[in-house]
Amino acid sequence: MVTRNDNGMVRVTVTLDPIDVDLIDRLAALEGQNRSMELRGILRELRPMLTATVEAFEAANAQRDLFTEAAAEAATKGLEALMPEVEALQRQYMGAMSRIEGLIAAAEEPDPRPSSHGGHTPTPTSDPTP
Repeated sequence: MVTRNDNGMVRVTVTLDPIDVDLIDRLAALEGQNRSMELRGILRELRPMLTATVEAFEAANAQRDLFTEAAAEAATKGLEALMPEVEALQRQYMGAMSRIEGLIAAAEEPDPRPSSHGGHTPTPTSDPTP
């Protein structure tokens, strides 16, 4: 939850190391301020450096995103360039498998048993007697 006081300041809860709190309190006492005023002053002094740091990180992240996008596009184009080769290999593989299956089928001896597959009744080998 963000709460603002009358002068537009945002209230923030921060957990600090006791050593840091003691230093801030001592500095605030020397300057005749309270802890919050002292922290605001420190942050105000650091703002230019923090701004430059944040902007540098944001620019670096944007540049990284551009590089990542360019690398992905290059990889995609590289894979697309290989597609005709992959498709040709796939056709060769399927043709070889078909030839092997044909050779296997041709090498098999025909089944000597009569078959009822194919919708016809096998012809009897001898005449049945009524």
